[in-house]
Amino acid sequence: MRTLLPLLLAGAIAFASCSSSKNVFTASDFSQQASTHKKVAVLPVRVVQTGHVGKNETAESIRAANEAWSAQFQETLLSYIVSQAGKRRKGPLVSFQGAAQTNALLKSAGLDIETAYGKSPEELAKLLGVDAVMMTTLDKKKNVSDGVATAVGVGRDLLNVFGKGGRNTGTSLDGFNATDINMNSTLYNGPDGRMLWKTFREGGDDLPNNVNDLVQYYSNWIAKKLPYRS
Repeated sequence: MRTLLPLLLAGAIAFASCSSSKNVFTASDFSQQASTHKKVAVLPVRVVQTGHVGKNETAESIRAANEAWSAQFQETLLSYIVSQAGKRRKGPLVSFQGAAQTNALLKSAGLDIETAYGKSPEELAKLLGVDAVMMTTLDKKKNVSDGVATAVGVGRDLLNVFGKGGRNTGTSLDGFNATDINMNSTLYNGPDGRMLWKTFREGGDDLPNNVNDLVQYYSNWIAKKLPYRS
């Protein structure tokens, strides 16, 4: 016990030195490593579902719904990141690769969202021609009951939000609750795949209960904490 206690205290001190705020981890040498970054890629958001599957649901429809939501979430997240980074006066100066280019490069390499997330960060950075990659996962503990139809509605509503002056039609979270949705987002260094930064948020009663607001909430959460400027 006498040997173990100093080790535990040392570990706690080391973790504390790397953490800048609640629900955020920042590597102690983030500024040094990120000072070499010129371009960052934001990958499509990986949506993972567990729980009840309705009788009208199939593996294909669930996957199609998740991929549609992933693509829209990626666009929203990137928009928020670029907006927040543009307001910042401090932090490493970087540019962000467009979602269309990121997705085209992944597609040309034969990678869908699941297989892309199975690759190492350094492999993805090399493939995408960037210095760092951001990988975000949304964990849903219940399935959307109407599958693709909900995903298509999500896409349409998000386009309304960001393309027509911010109108929000508020697609409901049909089949699951915001309390069942967790998010984690991680930034990896391209050359060696090291985790440089991470934020997470567990679902809670205070989260929005419609898709558009939830996507914007999580996007804003990540963007405000990511320590880059552009």
